[in-house]
Amino acid sequence: MSKSQDYSSYKVTTYSRYNISESTSDIQVFVNEFRERIENDLRRNEDHAKIPFSSFAQKRLSISDIAWLQDNTERFFKDTENKTLIEDHYLSECGFICSMVYAPDGETIIVGHSTGMVQMRHGSTGTVLCTLRNIQFPPKPVHALEYSPFEPNVCYAACIDGAVYRIEIPQIDTSIEDPPGFCIKADPMVESLNMQFYGSPGTSLYATPFVTQRCAALSVGVLAECQKMAVGYSDTSIKIYNMETQEADATYKVHKLRLQFIPKKLQRMHYGQVVALRAHPHKPFLFASGAWDKTLRIWDIRCQVGCVMTFEGVDICSDAIDLNREHLIAGSWMPTDGVSVWDLAARKLISFVKVQNRRPDVDGEYVYACRYWRSYDYNRKGKYALVGGSGTNSLEVINLHNRYITCSYPCQGTILAVSSYQERIAFAGTSSAFTIVSFYDPKLQNEKYEAAVEPEYDYTKPTAGAITLYRDDESMHSSTDQTPDTDMPESPSSTETDTPKTS
Repeated sequence: MSKSQDYSSYKVTTYSRYNISESTSDIQVFVNEFRERIENDLRRNEDHAKIPFSSFAQKRLSISDIAWLQDNTERFFKDTENKTLIEDHYLSECGFICSMVYAPDGETIIVGHSTGMVQMRHGSTGTVLCTLRNIQFPPKPVHALEYSPFEPNVCYAACIDGAVYRIEIPQIDTSIEDPPGFCIKADPMVESLNMQFYGSPGTSLYATPFVTQRCAALSVGVLAECQKMAVGYSDTSIKIYNMETQEADATYKVHKLRLQFIPKKLQRMHYGQVVALRAHPHKPFLFASGAWDKTLRIWDIRCQVGCVMTFEGVDICSDAIDLNREHLIAGSWMPTDGVSVWDLAARKLISFVKVQNRRPDVDGEYVYACRYWRSYDYNRKGKYALVGGSGTNSLEVINLHNRYITCSYPCQGTILAVSSYQERIAFAGTSSAFTIVSFYDPKLQNEKYEAAVEPEYDYTKPTAGAITLYRDDESMHSSTDQTPDTDMPESPSSTETDTPKTS
């Protein structure tokens, strides 16, 4: 392919009311232009042309990979309800997906891209419903997304440009149980390809800067019931913001002079980029953080001098920590022992999850995404974990009790983000595909946790083995059988026989 032909596919034609005929509608022009763009993209992929500024790194399948895919299907998908619901391929201009989060009701999912774009997708079909933030130039990835627990339809996004954006989620009527076969809720492609240059005002009204700093914001967490926000930055600091005044109430950052004269093990603050932060869903003052200093720290906002717990032995490089009750799970960028479980009450390591039904691979584990399976019906106690990275080429659902892989979903690239709601699990990464799969507990596919409700006690029915009392004047040597019926017992008053009194 010649150079002129290679760059001719990038030509964008502009239309106005002066250079199109009156019989041609605007929708027809947009559809034709979109079709031409898709055909050019497919033609470049078929010809293996090197496009400038490539955003994706996909691995080509080898013979061993095909054999592994067949074995994976036989082991985890045959005779089960686990399946891939949707695999939506999107344009490379959008950039790969860095973060995602399901809505509390599971109807929508918010997705953050490496170009700074934030989109809202359907919770079950993966269809783009609305573009909440346009593509930024130069690109500023969205590293973390977090829903507000006390603000309805509000999401916060930590961006590498140093700002935490407050995103207003629009009200779009979507059905999860019975989604429509085809519909147009918005014009997502035209909106998503609108690029916002540095210094220009934003065209989207959904995303507005909430707090801004000079250094990059890499992680964010909203504390429950106290209207506080914790943000982790690239300068090793963690700031606690008051969401009403939008001012920092506390800053946890180690000073350079103190770092030189005090050993690092005695430090109560991070001395590396804070790339992971997670607020406890039930404890309003507690949150956990992970940084590039190979430490995992637990914080209480009522303690102003530093963290309350420090765990070592991890190497967290992305948003790969999660909290559930008194347990914490962390994913590390290591070839082995990539997943670890910690006990907050005992303040110690429970175990490194060494998977039993997977042989160690030469590519290693190198976990980038690690979350608990958020299913109130099947995983309230934190039995299953969702793990993805760059070594396994798949999203694995691991049983933390017996350390076995319950299901494995193949992926062509590195998995950077994962989120779940009930039986639906969404994940994406460096491959140009957004995937939603279904997962069911093999032991509890037809059962659910039932609330422990004590039944009302019926005092008219004696329990099994109860003694029936008779009157003294009643003959105990009668030929009639007076053994009470255990199935339908009668009350003592009904068993009494009226004997005539002798004068």
